[in-house]
Amino acid sequence: MKRIILTLIAIFLISSYSVGQVKVNFNLQNPRFESGKFIVDLYATIPAGQTWSPGNTCLRMNYWTSNPSNALSLIPENPVDNANMNISNNSSYDNITTTSILNDTAVSFNILLLSGQPAYAFSAGNQWLGSIKFNIAASGACLNMSFVDNSAVFNNLTGLVYNTGWTYTNPIPCFVVGIHNISTEIPKSFMLSQNYPNPFNPVTMIKFSLPHATNVSLKVYDMLGREIANLVNGFKNAGEYIVDFDASSLTSGVYFYRMEAGSFVEIKRMVVVK
Repeated sequence: MKRIILTLIAIFLISSYSVGQVKVNFNLQNPRFESGKFIVDLYATIPAGQTWSPGNTCLRMNYWTSNPSNALSLIPENPVDNANMNISNNSSYDNITTTSILNDTAVSFNILLLSGQPAYAFSAGNQWLGSIKFNIAASGACLNMSFVDNSAVFNNLTGLVYNTGWTYTNPIPCFVVGIHNISTEIPKSFMLSQNYPNPFNPVTMIKFSLPHATNVSLKVYDMLGREIANLVNGFKNAGEYIVDFDASSLTSGVYFYRMEAGSFVEIKRMVVVK
C-alpha cells in the first residue's frame, strides 16, 4: 500500500509540473534578401515533452532601424505568402496575416483557428511558422526587433500567460543586417574573406563563398567571446555573398567574426575605430 501511495504522489507531481511548463518559445531566424525584399522567419521552439496547438494567436513584435532610421518598412500581407500550410489556409485555419500596428512601429503575426475546427499540434523542436517581409528604403541598415509581452497566444482554445505558458527570445542588437548574393557562379571552395574596410567606422563588409547549398552561421564576438551580432543564420544556396555589418553600437576595439558552414569553420579579426 505504501508503494502504491508513493507512486500516486509521484504521478501527481509529474503531471502538475507538466501543466505549468512553458509550451512554446518564439524567436526570429534567417534574415535575408529575396527578390528585392528583406525577410525574417518566425519560429516556435517547443520544449521536449510538450506540444503546442496554435489557437487564435496575435504575436506582436516591435521593429526599428539605425544608420539610417526608417530604412525598412513592413509589407502587410493577407495572406502571408510564405507561411506554414499546417496553420494557414486549410480546413482548420484561415490565412495567416501580418498587419502593421502602433503607428507602423510594430508588426502583428496573426494565426486564426476556425470555429469548431481541430487545431494542428506542433511537436517538440524548432517549428517554422512563416515569414515577415519589409520593403527596403536604404541598404546597409541595422534592423532591431523585440517581442511584445502583451501578445495574445493560445494553445487551442486556452489562452497562455506570458512567462509561464509562452516565452520569447529577443534577437541580439543588430540581429538583421544586409546580405547580398553577388554572384550566381558556383565557387570551387568555401571561403571567408577579410572584412573591408578594416579598421572601420561604423560599417564594414564581409564576403564569403559557398561551393554548395548549406546551412550557414556567421557571428561576431568581442574579446571575451561574447556574441555581439548574428549576421547569417540559415540555409543558403551556392554562390558568393557580401554581408554589411554595422558597428555603430559598439565601442572601439578588436572583434572577431566566425563562419560555420557544414564542416568548414573559420575565424577572422576586425577592428572598430571611433
